[in-house]
Amino acid sequence: MAAHIQLLAPRMRYVVIHYHIFKNGGTTVETILEREFREGFATLHGPDADATLTGSDLVEFLPAHPNVSAVSSHHLRYPKPDIPHIVLFDCCFLRHPLARLHSYYTHLSRTEALRESAGEFMERLMDAAPHQISDVQVHQLANAGAFTRPASEYDLDKATHILRQMAMPGLVSMFDESLVAAEYFLRPAFPTIRLEYVPQNVTNGLHLLPGERLDYLIELWGADLYEKLARLNQMDMELFRRARAEITQRLDLIPRAQERLVEFRSRCAQFAEEQLTSSPVRDASSPTLASESGARVPTPAHRAARAQ
Repeated sequence: MAAHIQLLAPRMRYVVIHYHIFKNGGTTVETILEREFREGFATLHGPDADATLTGSDLVEFLPAHPNVSAVSSHHLRYPKPDIPHIVLFDCCFLRHPLARLHSYYTHLSRTEALRESAGEFMERLMDAAPHQISDVQVHQLANAGAFTRPASEYDLDKATHILRQMAMPGLVSMFDESLVAAEYFLRPAFPTIRLEYVPQNVTNGLHLLPGERLDYLIELWGADLYEKLARLNQMDMELFRRARAEITQRLDLIPRAQERLVEFRSRCAQFAEEQLTSSPVRDASSPTLASESGARVPTPAHRAARAQ
């Protein structure tokens, strides 16, 4: 007679991991996750502004924090780890690299009062900081952000593989489409999730599509500088094109995709109106958004640094 044996095994745990690349719409994504997961949301940071966190930090952090269901981090780098009994739904938004560079300049102009023109700033970066101006997104995905040489086709293929394996790939220029696809394919794990949003930390409206507003950057930078920057970002531009194709392909798999997109945009407009009319005024004794909606949790390395 066959033996019927029941083994004790934990239920699978689902966690969203947002890999936040600077100036790629990540603050808006972070705000969505904070709202949806509330006390189950955490941001992870290393001890320094240029710190790097890896999959091993997630392997240590998530089992020690069983209530966390969503994580966002500027410092976390691919590859995504395998963790027993935890399914990671990774999210990373990419951007047209030249639009990203312009947004970077606009952000610094606002926060650090740059006195350089856009062209002068780009020339300075090309001269002294290639890691900040050349195929940044390919290096982020393929090489954990480490810049040791110009990006190659090999790096592009590695980045493309990671892109196509993402649970939630995104593009700034297809923000709504990216979130409609993410919302649909996340539903089996997160049945009540809603991803409508109000844009956060917007420095400019330059969401470049092929052939759209490129003339603005040529006028801003000059044709020669534009060509130099395009040449330095050939791999990123191809990754952008592949991301656009991947998101479009996923949308094509969704029933009534265009109807869903219209409905999603209607939700976003309604949500924005609600935010304008019902934003509470906090006094000094009110709990902060972080304590209400998400734990700012340092990594073990960060805790050690603060203890010293």
